[in-house]
Amino acid sequence: MILIVIFGVLYWLDIKGSSSFISDKIKVVFLDIKDDITLAYQKHFEQAQMVADYKKQTHAYEQLRLAYANLNARNQALALEVYDLEKLQEKHVRANQPQPFLFNQNDICTPNQTLDLDNLLPEPTFTLARIYGFVSLDNPYQVFLDIKKPYPKDKILGMVAFNRVLGTVVQREGRFVGLLHGDSQMSYSVMIKSGGKVYYGFVTNESFKSYINFLPAYAPIKVGDQVFTSGLDHIFSPNIYVGTIASVENHYVYKKALLQIEDFKSMLFYTTIVDVP
Repeated sequence: MILIVIFGVLYWLDIKGSSSFISDKIKVVFLDIKDDITLAYQKHFEQAQMVADYKKQTHAYEQLRLAYANLNARNQALALEVYDLEKLQEKHVRANQPQPFLFNQNDICTPNQTLDLDNLLPEPTFTLARIYGFVSLDNPYQVFLDIKKPYPKDKILGMVAFNRVLGTVVQREGRFVGLLHGDSQMSYSVMIKSGGKVYYGFVTNESFKSYINFLPAYAPIKVGDQVFTSGLDHIFSPNIYVGTIASVENHYVYKKALLQIEDFKSMLFYTTIVDVP
């Protein structure tokens, strides 16, 4: 509309055939305005395309990082399998050697036992989904998600943003609902890497705070230890960053740790959905 007005003014000035200094200045001003508006439109569409391209690149990069974390976990599991098979082989060799005492043949371990990695750590899929609103205005810990792919009604999915856990996804009345950290109904399995060892627990939420429950009482968990998904509950793939330990409570038979989660620096409009078979 603005451009139409500008072209109309220029046409009117040309029809009048005025060659005055004032009319020339008016033409220049309107031409400058027209160029500025045209440039602004071009920048807008170019910026929109850049944003779309950046979103695709970010999603691809996030998928790559999640896939790498899952592959790293599978490699570690494979290394443990090789180690266990070597130990079984040693036991098998010792069992076949002449023994000075009697033993039960059923106690002999055979080296042909294998670990089903596909069942233990199945291959996950990662898809992009839009976040389009809160479930209710008085609850900032539940959001609606636009997920196109159908899933079983009892399937719990993982939700990741900026290469760290955002929450879990459930279905309610045919709609996908994302449960964020702080929601009392959200829980998943995690692991804490401390002192060169790994300890497992479950994320729970109380009074809008997230905790890691049921950690072993002997685990030397300390403030600042990093927390990752374990992948054992088939909600998330393993090795996705969650947060750090803020404090530790010692109970009689287990430990409980407060989970410190960093705030996101920008608004969330999209999230990566993690589907583990």
